[in-house]
Amino acid sequence: FGSSHLGRRRRPTLLIGSRQTRLCESRLGGPEAVTCGCAVAMRLFVRDLEGRTVAVEAEDVAGIQQQLSDTQGIPASEQRLSFAGRALAAEQGLSEVSGLADESTVFLNLELQGGGKKRKKKTYTKPKKIKHKRKKVKLAVLKFYKVDSNDKVTRLRRECPSELCGPGVFMAMHFNRYYCG
Repeated sequence: FGSSHLGRRRRPTLLIGSRQTRLCESRLGGPEAVTCGCAVAMRLFVRDLEGRTVAVEAEDVAGIQQQLSDTQGIPASEQRLSFAGRALAAEQGLSEVSGLADESTVFLNLELQGGGKKRKKKTYTKPKKIKHKRKKVKLAVLKFYKVDSNDKVTRLRRECPSELCGPGVFMAMHFNRYYCG
């Protein structure tokens, strides 16, 4: 239950889900929870640019911005309000903001042009590495076999002895070794 003990008296309220619920007296005399769709004013604290905290009571974000523009002199178009790391939109109602309850602290920031500092252009000391381009060899099978004048086919490359490769996989011929892969 949240109730304001500062200043005027208000009805105690419950926050159920994202809707505000008011405790009303029923005709029988007992308190009864009534959910209403209307916006209920919340008392919030706003931490301004100098670090001071200002108490504000409003129903939506635009109402907070209007009160801050009256007291602080900052136009509402330049104000950026944030709560729990998320920016609050001007058309948003306070009951729609998740986690926002009575006496929560909202932070005021200004809209800045740019924001990032100018970066120095990096000078590279070595030239870019040229990527290897694969050469497509047409009729590459002719390198593996040779047909002599008697129409006899001889194999030019060794087959890989590994059991993973199996027959039909030839090894590459280097100047001093054979290599599979």
